[in-house]
Amino acid sequence: MDMITPMRIIELSLRHATSEGTFQSAMQLPEGIAANGFNVVYVLPWMMIDRSQSSSPYAVVDYCTTDDCMGTLQDAANWIHRCHEVGLDVVLDIPLNHTSPNHIWCANADWYSLDESGKEHAPIGTQWKDVIQLNHRNPRVADACLDVLLYWLKLGIDGFRFDAASFIPESVLNKWLVELSGTKHMWCDGVDLRKDHVQFTSFLNHDAIRLARTDLDAWCSIVKSNADCGILYVTNHDTLHNGISPRQDWGNKYDYLLSLLNQSNQHFMLSLSDWINPDSYYSFMS
Repeated sequence: MDMITPMRIIELSLRHATSEGTFQSAMQLPEGIAANGFNVVYVLPWMMIDRSQSSSPYAVVDYCTTDDCMGTLQDAANWIHRCHEVGLDVVLDIPLNHTSPNHIWCANADWYSLDESGKEHAPIGTQWKDVIQLNHRNPRVADACLDVLLYWLKLGIDGFRFDAASFIPESVLNKWLVELSGTKHMWCDGVDLRKDHVQFTSFLNHDAIRLARTDLDAWCSIVKSNADCGILYVTNHDTLHNGISPRQDWGNKYDYLLSLLNQSNQHFMLSLSDWINPDSYYSFMS
């Protein structure tokens, strides 16, 4: 896929993409996705988590192992290969800012940021209760995270969306991006972060979707423009976590917003569940 070609992105959670929630059961999905004009699959983290502590895929306990309920690393590699066979790039959401308190790295106390009382803490300014902040200023942590990225690229991943990248020190983030120079997809959240780190290939435009709720004409102007507006969307995993279906969420705006995106030359993203049935609702945390 030429990078000038607008990205048509399907976001999915492998755990929710089929009734079984496994790589093997999802082997037929790529063909149908590609046949409907999509060229990129963006997948939520599929690494191992501890469901006794949290059901969030962002509370990872081992970065280099798949969640055992989904299947093995070989199953993941086979699924990536199937995507490539039908012309889909695969972008993995990678949460390298924080881990589960039960992550295998927790044996190294200095790998985590500590508060005044000497305890690990969630990322500053968040209310997240199931993750703790990594200490990226420790060179061993920064290098270990880079090894994780290289590991998934070797398995066949075409790039990453860096979750919570704004929490990661600029020097560390720049080092990773330079080391991964030439990787096809390197996404962040927000245009400001991309401007500061030009190695990012695109950004998720959360401001645009907020604008659609308050000033539809202004949002339409963005969609119709020829400017690089990043990745636009009507739904993603956060909007789907609000407890209502996409069509309920947007009301009479929904079909218009989606048709405008489809007709544009902008990169845009749609959730798998929204594409299959916009009247349905699921939570990636379930």
